[in-house]
Amino acid sequence: MAQSVIEALLKSKIGLDANSIGADAIASAIYQRMADCGITDIAHYLGKLQVSTQEWEALIDTVIVPETWFFREPESFALLKHYVLSEWLPKNPQGVLRVLSVPCATGEEPYSIAIALLEAGLNPTNIHIDAVDVSNKCLSKAQRAIYNQYSFRGNSQSFQERYFQATEAGYHLCEQVKCMVNFINDNLADPAFLADTLLYDVVFCRNLLIYFDVTTKERTIQVLERLLKTEGLLFVGHAETWLLFKTQLISVRQDSVVAHRKSTGGENVRKNHHPNIQRQGFTDKNIDVANKRQLSKKIVTQERLNVAPQNPILPIELKVNLLETARALADEGRLDEAVKLCNDYLNRNQASTEAYLLLGQVQQAMAQNERAAQSFQKAIYLQPTHQEALTHLALLKEHQGNADSANLLWQRIHRLNNS
Repeated sequence: MAQSVIEALLKSKIGLDANSIGADAIASAIYQRMADCGITDIAHYLGKLQVSTQEWEALIDTVIVPETWFFREPESFALLKHYVLSEWLPKNPQGVLRVLSVPCATGEEPYSIAIALLEAGLNPTNIHIDAVDVSNKCLSKAQRAIYNQYSFRGNSQSFQERYFQATEAGYHLCEQVKCMVNFINDNLADPAFLADTLLYDVVFCRNLLIYFDVTTKERTIQVLERLLKTEGLLFVGHAETWLLFKTQLISVRQDSVVAHRKSTGGENVRKNHHPNIQRQGFTDKNIDVANKRQLSKKIVTQERLNVAPQNPILPIELKVNLLETARALADEGRLDEAVKLCNDYLNRNQASTEAYLLLGQVQQAMAQNERAAQSFQKAIYLQPTHQEALTHLALLKEHQGNADSANLLWQRIHRLNNS
């Protein structure tokens, strides 16, 4: 009973959906804090929580397991630089680019943003970066800006040499980059989050929404829309894209990364946004989502009715496009249909690593964490060096409280990056 009350309080304070990480993970965090406080009865611990702000912060720090590293998903930073150089800078040659990183965890993401913008040629005086997190413990580490080798997995040695100094305590970030980031303690689940701040050109909010309950998800998306300038870019995690479908945010795809642009045109702009994106400077690698949706409806109809397409070449294309259609359906929030198409595809292509990866991402978005883990494991079985599948499974294990399994996976990823 006491744990249920604590879970409800975590939900009300930070929007945490207990199902997203599992009751066992929350119980583990509670009992760790009880041991640290010298309390053996959970009801007594609940009483302490209700009167101690410091203990609430300590419990939140224990429940939240920040998993981040420098230039995580480097395609996002490549798109950021492309956007700044092709769109923002020509329109604002003397302006200040405002960027928000939330949650910023221990600082690797906002510092990566700062470095990416410096390498794009921007002057530090033309960059303003706010980095926000609910955890004071994470913020303290971020402000120290001293990291171990684990924070650099996947990056070249030259990257560390340019911006960090190796010492016995760890790798110290150079002062120029440290001074570019403004750290703030705030709670994104609060409707008044950064209520008095100026709007941002770019917002990074990756892999947080999936841990919120439905109400907090909706409220948080409204907050992110409020904070983003018109035509500004929002980056979220792969499993979170579908949450933005019924908003003013339209998807922009380049290579394997998805960002979202804030529009004022509503659905009319959404339906015709591909030409608009091309005019705004993005490459024609971007996917025409309007055409994809038409293809999606066509393929789904053919699949459900078991009707052979008129064009004799289409059966091959059907198998090729089925997975892309599943992605499109997931982006639209039609998760059940996306799962069905993934399974249909796997019935015909049983050795498809990408299909199992996508299926796992959709299942995770549906809070079906055990099924998601199985799908990621199948992807890894088929391709043991698939880093995206390994990373998804490691993060999932970590948030389920299975630290040993997660550490083994991170070590495996680390070995792959250094092989």
